[in-house]
Amino acid sequence: MKSKFKTGISFLGGAALSFIGATALIAREAVSRNPIILPKLFAALSKNDSDGAEDYSDEYSQEKELEHDAWCASKNVREIETDARDGAKLYSYLIPSETNSNIYVLCAHGYRGTRYGDFGEQAKFYHSLGYNVILIDQRAQGKSEGKYIGFGLFEAQDLIEWLKLYTDKFGNGIKFIIAGISMGAATVCIASGDSKLPENVICAVSDCSYTSADEELKYCLPHYARLPSEPFRSLANIINSKTAGYSFKDACPLSAVKNAKVPILFIHGGADDFVPTKMVYELYDACCTEKDLLIVENAIHAQSFFTNPEKYKQKVTEFIGRFLN
Repeated sequence: MKSKFKTGISFLGGAALSFIGATALIAREAVSRNPIILPKLFAALSKNDSDGAEDYSDEYSQEKELEHDAWCASKNVREIETDARDGAKLYSYLIPSETNSNIYVLCAHGYRGTRYGDFGEQAKFYHSLGYNVILIDQRAQGKSEGKYIGFGLFEAQDLIEWLKLYTDKFGNGIKFIIAGISMGAATVCIASGDSKLPENVICAVSDCSYTSADEELKYCLPHYARLPSEPFRSLANIINSKTAGYSFKDACPLSAVKNAKVPILFIHGGADDFVPTKMVYELYDACCTEKDLLIVENAIHAQSFFTNPEKYKQKVTEFIGRFLN
């Protein structure tokens, strides 16, 4: 009996250590610059499960990115860099207006996205309106340095630094529209409620943001990783606080928009099964400033622009047009 008890305790101890180790691995890989195991895990799950990860359109293909790269190069794109508060070197890419406009659209790409993959077509759209377009490499992605992804928390601080840098470079007379997709939208929402947001930001466009990184983790763990939300989520928050310096609860667009300093247009796909569509209604209801909402029917995650480009362009043009005077 005593021997069986010891064996049972040893088994539980080993299981607990395995559990903690697995959670630590997931938490670390979720925010690290170069994950190794997590992409393979999700790829295997989606391959063997027809209800797994969504089948995204080829708008995000390498061929499209090269096409966008070539278009940007043809517009005399200008690389501009800066140092973040933590010393990480960050990179942005300015596509100047052809009409000497004082309007700058700063575009923040999504989680493990790219400036051209996420914003290539939208960059062309904003540029066609006569605006200057700024494409940034979010920290720990693309060319930008940084050890950890912040799910919008660190990125919002970087965004504010970008706004200040461009104002210093091109004068106090310029105005900004801040636009983001997915994690980039969360970045924009969090920045919108920051007391340090520059006054020359006139409005924001948030395309498929989550309410918080913690709520997104709560949704994705069972839906994609086939893991129970608890206790994985709570332990992941503790581990991430120790390693990356923040809890997933800290990356909270929902709290930020309650103190928003600028008008926000919220956009979401009606068929989004990665960041559930219900989240946009929570954000919209919580936003304390002038706001508008666009739900694109049948659009999956980050695909609203491609699903109904005319509706998307019309709503964005009409919304930002209210604040240009």
